[in-house]
Amino acid sequence: MEYKQVGFFKRVAKALTDTEKLKTPILVKEATESNQLIEQSKQEIANTVDEKQSKSLHEKIKLLELGLKGENSVLFELQNSFMPIHILHDVRIVHNDLKAQIDFVVLTRKFILLIEVKNYYGNILVNEKDEFIRQVYKGNRLAFQEGFYSPVRQVERQVEVFESYMRDMGAVTRTPIKSVVVFTNNRTVINTKKASKHVKEKLLRVDGLVAYIKQELEKSSPVRFMDNRMKEMSDYIKATHFELIDDETDLVEMKLLEETISTQNENNERIVSAQANNTDLEELLKKFRMNKATEQNVKAFHIFSNKTLEELILKKPCSLTDLKTIHGIGEMKINAFGEELIGIIKNHRQL
Repeated sequence: MEYKQVGFFKRVAKALTDTEKLKTPILVKEATESNQLIEQSKQEIANTVDEKQSKSLHEKIKLLELGLKGENSVLFELQNSFMPIHILHDVRIVHNDLKAQIDFVVLTRKFILLIEVKNYYGNILVNEKDEFIRQVYKGNRLAFQEGFYSPVRQVERQVEVFESYMRDMGAVTRTPIKSVVVFTNNRTVINTKKASKHVKEKLLRVDGLVAYIKQELEKSSPVRFMDNRMKEMSDYIKATHFELIDDETDLVEMKLLEETISTQNENNERIVSAQANNTDLEELLKKFRMNKATEQNVKAFHIFSNKTLEELILKKPCSLTDLKTIHGIGEMKINAFGEELIGIIKNHRQL
């Protein structure tokens, strides 16, 4: 869709009457397709008796919801940034037989920002060749690792399609178009020590996005968009968006999201198991404390306090040396019942 340019004198008149009254974000375009796909999948579940198909649809809904959850956390940050920006969520552009699906297009007064959102969980290593490697650990042991397509290259490709389209249609000439990848899962560990400066600057956590935009706005730019010009531009970008016709699910993206769900479930199971295990140990230590208090005809807290109890459960000391690091356990108590305490903890750890 070609950008309609007005005549020179009209442009000058519009520029003279334009203002900078906008102070807060405007959501120009919402993401509707993911929600539509979720609702469509739910309808298909209601209408199917095939157990295998139903299970597959349930998994698809989980994946869509996980991706949407990450994008909504980015949207929350943008909408609460108190900056004069226009936000377009989920924009699809086709140009010269090339497609670009962009999670967010953010129009600022000085530049346009394209954002790729990732809600992966786990350890991500970026090596000296700027290759992205996902590492999966079982406890402290590296179970396996595999490379995946660079999200930096992914968003840069989106910029190439978007910028080519905007320039060919006459919508922009000098406007800087920037891009970043935002990781939204707070359990994601990203190791970029060996990565190039270029890649490091492209990777952000969701809580650093607003600070990044403010930092970039401090820099000089060949353009300065006023309110009417921003609206004109964002309306044009919204009009270029084409609706999702078929389910064009990115299979690699779905695989990583599936592994994210699987890993999260495993970790949740470990947490529940650890909590149950700690509850058992707590009962054993409380029983020991009560027995000692009864023997000595004193209150239970004279044997050791609740704070000491919590630290014993957390640290699980298995030697007298370790026991000395526990708050409230001195030489007298170690001599009196230190070996018994260690015995209880050791026996429990072997269960």
